[in-house]
Amino acid sequence: MRNENIRNENGQFIKGFGLGKKKSKFHIENIRKAKMGNKNPMFGKHHSQKTIDKISTALKGNRSGNKNPMYGKSSWNKGLTKDTNGKVKRIAESKTGVKRPEISGKNHPNFGKEMSKEIKDKISKANRGRKVSKETRRRMSESKKGEKSYLYKGGITSKNIEIRNGIEYRLWREAVFARDNWTCQKTNVKIGGDLNSHHIQNFSDFKELRFAIDNGITLSKKSHQEFHKIYGRKNNTREQLEEFLKN
Repeated sequence: MRNENIRNENGQFIKGFGLGKKKSKFHIENIRKAKMGNKNPMFGKHHSQKTIDKISTALKGNRSGNKNPMYGKSSWNKGLTKDTNGKVKRIAESKTGVKRPEISGKNHPNFGKEMSKEIKDKISKANRGRKVSKETRRRMSESKKGEKSYLYKGGITSKNIEIRNGIEYRLWREAVFARDNWTCQKTNVKIGGDLNSHHIQNFSDFKELRFAIDNGITLSKKSHQEFHKIYGRKNNTREQLEEFLKN
């Protein structure tokens, strides 16, 4: 039978109810999930500068020396290791890439959800100016190589890169620039090093035309990016180029 003494007239728990009682792991996890993302009462909200100044003023001098709540106290994990303490072990595992299956992959509350622009901007702002360690850079690089790359096409990509870095490709590129007098054929502006040699019939599908001078045209880097933004990078044709140059 429900104890009415623990609730007010609106059926809400009285303030202080449960104080000192230990919550179960299941209860803690439910509370955590209930406050994720836009369910969090502070989601999308920001303190005003006035509030920030008030907080800053209130904390000045209140956290130094013996006014600090940790003054004279030892850290909770002093002398503990992952071999002797379960909490230390969980923290260590969370920093070494060990996944928690109960909230990983499809089990994660945000699985399959599109990240909002606001959150992307927050992440970008938070990471701005931060230095990435050599080890992190190495792992990021390894995660994008070969079959792990989203551009991987069964080894085709690496072959194409090898061809583009070869001497024959570089000679073709310089010959196209020289024929067009190092001038962008879209803007008719002569540019020094900011030029791209564009394949009129695209590189991947027309292997026999890869090094044909009349299958290349000089475009500025900006114009080249604009062309592929409009027409994509597959099945490019001469008709597309003619239309692009007219507009």
